[in-house]
Amino acid sequence: MGLKPNPIQLHFGLKKPVRILHLTDVHLSLSDERNNEDMIPYAAKRRDIFFREAEFPERDPVGYLQEAMEYSKSFDCTVFTGDVVDFNTYKNYDTVKEILAGKDYMFCAGNHEFTPKPGIDSMELKRSSWDYVQSNFRGNMHVESRIVGGVNVITLDNGFRLFTKEQLDVLKQEVARGLPIIVFCHVPIANDMQTTENKDSARKLGYTEEEIAESVATANFLRDEPLVKAFFAGHGHHNHYWDFHGKPSYMTGGLFKGIVSEITID
Repeated sequence: MGLKPNPIQLHFGLKKPVRILHLTDVHLSLSDERNNEDMIPYAAKRRDIFFREAEFPERDPVGYLQEAMEYSKSFDCTVFTGDVVDFNTYKNYDTVKEILAGKDYMFCAGNHEFTPKPGIDSMELKRSSWDYVQSNFRGNMHVESRIVGGVNVITLDNGFRLFTKEQLDVLKQEVARGLPIIVFCHVPIANDMQTTENKDSARKLGYTEEEIAESVATANFLRDEPLVKAFFAGHGHHNHYWDFHGKPSYMTGGLFKGIVSEITID
């Protein structure tokens, strides 16, 4: 197997263990003549960047995504936390649809899903391309929940470092179920502006003070709610653990490196 499993164990007192596969940061970098022709050599340069960052792996991101989806069949739930594509092109999303067709998974967006080129991030681009990006993935990439063997698995979009009131409303509804909750999002919550002093970054992206306040309220709810037991994220391309106010938090490395997290909850 070319994948590099990262085992994670959580203990919730379940009657039967639950296994969840966490995938993130595939960074598919493909383009063709349907987009700007300049994107074809640019895509090749991006593939080379990730190839070198992954230290010359035996598979490319497409191969790792295909292998991961085959591997996911032995798990109770599969969760993607964004940056499946490196930039928004027809070829990237054709590849996504082909590999993920008929597969069962949960998905929340990263920041790269919406950008025409990495580094060009704006809420305007995100809003204008939201429907197209969503059409390539199953489920609701803004907020979704699923009960898996007595665990409430919740995905939250925070790829642009913002939680929303809509997400908070859903979280409150899900807490009423009384089940232990694990949360998946793209950006690690401990590094996110909604829980730090980095509100100036939010203002630069064009968020209103009201949106920032709603994001902080949502993050504080996640921090303080006893039923929220653990957090999982991507974005940083390497495996990492930290304690977020007494709650275990995990970052999974990039799938372009072959890294996957195997979460077992008992």
